[in-house]
Amino acid sequence: MPSLHIAAQLIRRTMGSRRGLIMNVCIPAIFLAIISGLFSNLEGQKAVILVQNADSGLLGGYLASALEKEALYDVQLEVKLTEEELKNAVLDRKADAAVYIPEEYTQKLLQGIPVEAGLYRMNEQLWSAALETSLAAEANKLSASASMVRAGSGTADLTKLKELLDAQETPTIVAKKAGMKLGDVVSNPLMIGLILMFLMLLASQSIGFIMEDREKRTMARMFTAPLRAIDIAIGNFAGSMLVGTIQLIIVLSLTYFVFGYSPGISFGELLLVLEFFLLAAVGLASAVAGLVRNSTQLSQINNLVITPTSIISGCFFPISMLPDFMQKMANFTPQKWAIQAIDHLGGGGNLSDIGLQLFILLLFASVMIAFGSAVLRPNQSSKS
Repeated sequence: MPSLHIAAQLIRRTMGSRRGLIMNVCIPAIFLAIISGLFSNLEGQKAVILVQNADSGLLGGYLASALEKEALYDVQLEVKLTEEELKNAVLDRKADAAVYIPEEYTQKLLQGIPVEAGLYRMNEQLWSAALETSLAAEANKLSASASMVRAGSGTADLTKLKELLDAQETPTIVAKKAGMKLGDVVSNPLMIGLILMFLMLLASQSIGFIMEDREKRTMARMFTAPLRAIDIAIGNFAGSMLVGTIQLIIVLSLTYFVFGYSPGISFGELLLVLEFFLLAAVGLASAVAGLVRNSTQLSQINNLVITPTSIISGCFFPISMLPDFMQKMANFTPQKWAIQAIDHLGGGGNLSDIGLQLFILLLFASVMIAFGSAVLRPNQSSKS
């Protein structure tokens, strides 16, 4: 088939020589694997929270104990640090945040005097905002309990207050987690997002070879042969897929077996989903190749296509943080469906649960390659 010869030629141009194999395949794959390993190590680290309870009463101990139970943070109880030393620990990056429970915290709450525990952090982030919310919720619960006991008996009865707080620790009604087959990738997509963006950048390499064929009139000579536009498009598509698959296998092998990172699914499952995404990415590159006319436009592809779609599709932060209209726009990006498929598998799902996502990626690839073959014309030569 003519398409196979075109694909083979693209592969030889990409990785046919030792230099091409090293520069176009090995180095990019190893570079991404190293970045993936570094980010995966950062993802596994919990924020260090120092807690100093200067209160000798009942409620200060309950507040410190509630913070210690937060599984999202590495909470360390301190007994010797002053409030100023806690601040310095955060400033010196020895801790990510610090909580100071002041003296007479219990006594003031029992008397109905407003008092707050101090929270110190370098800047506002999602985890620190969540910590502030948890701290405020626990403090409000303690204040409400103290007010309830004081209103019922007229005095601050510590025995009744302790009984009330203990009862709150073991509620009669307990919420039960339902199995929704949701993983952690959607809420923390950075690692997978980097790999998806890398695959799109690799797929865009094929545009450079198509531009080179157009500028050197190689494509014009191809069209004088008994070749159809679809044959040329499929040839470039198949060659890009094979090169991308080799790079993808190298990246995943290093990421899984050298750096030990896994999004909660097996090597084979992740490779399958990313192969479908690679189909969509190469299809998109084929479509863009038919529209690009010169090297200047080619250099703008990353800014106009890859980066914006990666942002709105949830590659760097949860898509739920975006406005509603941008969340709807994300449905037209292949990255969103790949992340969703990986998340379902990471949450305990199987391949039958991601059939819709894989079908959408395959449909996206089919539409893009059909469009690319329709607009790919050698007579539309490059212009300066």
